[in-house]
Amino acid sequence: MRALRWVGLAVLVILTALALFVAFGLGTLKGPISRAVSHASGRELLIEGDLKPVWSWVHPRFRAEKVKYANPGWADEEWMFQADAVELSVRLLPLLAGRLVLPEVHLVRPDIDLEIDEEGRKNWILERDQKKEGGSRISLQLLTFDHGRLRFADATHDTDLENALATDADGVAFEAKGQYKGLAASVKGRGGPVLGLKDIGAPYPLEASGKIGDTAVKVKGTITNVAQLSGVDLAIELAGKTMSELYDVIGIAFPETSAYKTRGRLVKGDHMIAYEKFSGTVGESDIAGTLHFDLGGKRAFMRGELNSKVLNLADLGPLVGADQPKESGVLPNMPFDSDRWDSIDADVKIQAGSIQRPKALPLENLTTRVQMRDKVLTLEPFTVGVAGGVIAGSIRMDGQQDPIASTAALRVKDLRLQQLFPTMKENQQSIGDINGLVELAGRGDSVGEMLGAANGKVGLYMDGGKISRFMMELVALDVWGLARVKMQGDEPIDIRCAIADFNVKDGVMNTNAFVFDTGVVNVGGSGQINLKSEKMDLKLDPEPKDRSIASLNSPLYIRGTFGEPKFAPEWRRIGAKGATAIVMGILNPVLAVLPLMREGKDKDSPCAQFVAEATKSTKAPKGKQQQARAKAAAEKAAEPERQKKKEKRRGEDPAAVGATRPKEGAPASASQ
Repeated sequence: MRALRWVGLAVLVILTALALFVAFGLGTLKGPISRAVSHASGRELLIEGDLKPVWSWVHPRFRAEKVKYANPGWADEEWMFQADAVELSVRLLPLLAGRLVLPEVHLVRPDIDLEIDEEGRKNWILERDQKKEGGSRISLQLLTFDHGRLRFADATHDTDLENALATDADGVAFEAKGQYKGLAASVKGRGGPVLGLKDIGAPYPLEASGKIGDTAVKVKGTITNVAQLSGVDLAIELAGKTMSELYDVIGIAFPETSAYKTRGRLVKGDHMIAYEKFSGTVGESDIAGTLHFDLGGKRAFMRGELNSKVLNLADLGPLVGADQPKESGVLPNMPFDSDRWDSIDADVKIQAGSIQRPKALPLENLTTRVQMRDKVLTLEPFTVGVAGGVIAGSIRMDGQQDPIASTAALRVKDLRLQQLFPTMKENQQSIGDINGLVELAGRGDSVGEMLGAANGKVGLYMDGGKISRFMMELVALDVWGLARVKMQGDEPIDIRCAIADFNVKDGVMNTNAFVFDTGVVNVGGSGQINLKSEKMDLKLDPEPKDRSIASLNSPLYIRGTFGEPKFAPEWRRIGAKGATAIVMGILNPVLAVLPLMREGKDKDSPCAQFVAEATKSTKAPKGKQQQARAKAAAEKAAEPERQKKKEKRRGEDPAAVGATRPKEGAPASASQ
């Protein structure tokens, strides 16, 4: 509208003055009028057609044909305003007070060019007023035009839009095409009367739809003070490939998501904007909530709540880059764009009632509070239901550092063994709760990079329970035991204690302890997991307690990559090694899980007894420890030979070893 005011200044004020000179012939005044306006404004005004009066019963009316008004020298186009004709009526009495009141202005095929250059200069403001848009003594009461063109170009925001305009009795229809903030844009719709835009205190009706990049927008409602957007009340629908593209549209960072569609109410007031009571979908997940944006500070501050009744785990993939293909490995490597984090601060609560996921992933719900402060992102508290238990704690990512510095402190509490592997039939008889912790710190711009440079500790333990005999016979590679289970049926066996404890340095997980003590087999383990190369090299040493002759009694190796793990035994038989001897050399007071076990059951718990037995010899002098271990090893090694001798004596002279005793009432010769 500022451009139209200057058109009035340059053309309409002068034409109104012509009412005093109608008797002398208006055509003779074209030259003086053009020169006067050009001199006063510093830009050229041309009236190339006729200048003549138009009959009107109410107000004097004039028509100027082929009117042009120049742009400043820095603009892209030569003319800021062109029209085949400008026709207007004038009220005479306000002229006595120095005011120009125009009851009606009609533009015939207007062509208007509005530009903002890289320095922020606006072509509709004269050079002397570039930093100040003052009031105007010109009043327009009705503006109409037919088949108009309006170009708006803003070099500061990479925007260049061509608008086709037309008015009727109800308002103005428009269709815009071009580029908005670097994105292809196409929008069409209807608004109220053009001069309704001039009244900054009255809501202006608007209905429009279109696309900006891959974001589809549909709005219907009112806008107050269109130039400043001081008031907005719109029913709005949004849809796109990912919410992150909204950054290019509104300048506020949102995370990567699956394709989304939402509808709600967009409300804007002084220094705030809100997306209220919205609902929709992200991928196959539903979302609902309200988000408020405080615009009065250094950056926008977003607060609110997001709720999802059903969250599909696949829709979280883009959030951490898990949907991006990787040449090798499985850890997400799509980088976070921390530069955008400077566009917003946030405090948003997120809750998902249930989670759709593959059956092999026993996730149940998600609750977290997302906070962003000065490019530092935290999820605290963070809670996700897993296998009947929870993994809870906090995650922090510092975007001020390059690369991003991240920490995760998570507690694992009461994961049910039976639910942990829901697709494994043999595991359904398992009973027991898994507890532990994950404490990691790393640097990197993606999840994969962070884990590949992580330092910290990971520990899990299970203090008593039961597990499938078949599974443990399988780990022990006990051929006879497996056959017996298959013939007689599976049964649960006691788990005395299980511990898996790792220290992590530069992305490499090294075993502090790996022990699984059951009624059938004891398993000790060692090795490492490389989170950077995604390779594993683990060795499991099973020791079957029933010493079946069919047991291969061989280590089991887990090697390969996360994407293609390989399991293979070492077919070379090894000597038996007692579980106590294995554990004694592995358990130590710095294990991550030991403090957690002290928080758990009482001192008579299976793990407490197990740890006490495994570590009690560490209190003895070093020489005695070595003697005890050597004695235990010698006894273990000698045990098979002693058994053979007993069997031989039993066959030769049972009474000598007490192997047999005559049954009560049996004849003496039966025992012979």
